[in-house]
Amino acid sequence: MRVLSLAAAAVIALSTIARSDTTTLTLATGDYVPFTGENLPDGGVVNGIVQEVAARSGIDVEFEYMPWKRALEATRQGAYDGTSYWYYSEEREADFIHVGPLVEERQVFFAIAGPEVPTWSELEDLSGLRIGVVPGFTYTPELWELGESGVLTLSEATSNEANMRKLLAGRIDVFPHSEMAGWHLIRETFTEEEQARFVVLDNTLSSSDGYLLISRNMPNGEEVAKALQAAVDSLMAANAN
Repeated sequence: MRVLSLAAAAVIALSTIARSDTTTLTLATGDYVPFTGENLPDGGVVNGIVQEVAARSGIDVEFEYMPWKRALEATRQGAYDGTSYWYYSEEREADFIHVGPLVEERQVFFAIAGPEVPTWSELEDLSGLRIGVVPGFTYTPELWELGESGVLTLSEATSNEANMRKLLAGRIDVFPHSEMAGWHLIRETFTEEEQARFVVLDNTLSSSDGYLLISRNMPNGEEVAKALQAAVDSLMAANAN
């Protein structure tokens, strides 16, 4: 996983952006431990980076936590200035400006150890299995398309934890999730004996960059996004040195 260094951010000074109407961004977000979380220090790794980038741009940030699907749609409708954080999606370009990348994640399938652990190289290989998903999560366009067409069987739950519990209980067969976040969730949720039952399938579903989305409906949204992107680029350059 690649993330921006908060230590590097501390030594970089960026110009304060002039905004006539407000100096505070209201951002819709959700719980995706350890990257985002209402009860985590700095709101999680990524939301902490968002705050640092915004501060270096002369902008304050206020987060409101909610289910992810609601966060995206409420921001799309103008209730919030932006939302943190999402994988890149060309489809969202019409409504949002992508600022980043802030993080790179490896998405894998979690399963339960046993004599018949699934194997796959193409998503179609998972046909006939029950695949846990959370509504509103990106995963990959192909995964959702194959689910809508009936090639794959998608079983929805309200959270990643609910899907992990369904997986352990045998109610689903596999569950796509960030590898780092998935193991963190497993360690925080289950006993050591239960933790030992989880495995990750070979092959990567996707390796995705995560972005802060700024609403195109926001006044001065493009100006704000440019300032934030300049901060991100500077931090990336510092990390590379």
